[in-house]
Amino acid sequence: MSILTEAQAKAILDKVIKLSKADECTATLTGSIDGNIRFALNNVSTSGIVDNTDLQVQVAFGKRVGVATINEFDDASLERVVRRAEDLAKLAPENPEFMPAVDKQT
Repeated sequence: MSILTEAQAKAILDKVIKLSKADECTATLTGSIDGNIRFALNNVSTSGIVDNTDLQVQVAFGKRVGVATINEFDDASLERVVRRAEDLAKLAPENPEFMPAVDKQT
């Protein structure tokens, strides 16, 4: 996927937050462009570039936390990654060291 504009990134993140039914939801978009070159017999034999954008969703129900990651951004995929994180959180044991997210600051 190409580099997202600020508006595109905000739209994806807002949509994910609205989909969540958890007590807390944190969504993080990360992107990278990686290149590689392979040499054989002092010549370039292979080269390539990988452009990747990932969305990580972390949710919490009380002290139970679930995290899921995806690199597709259609509505069905966003719904799926949120539900997966929520399902994992419901299955996870309580984390006694869990700290809630910082409240909105002014």
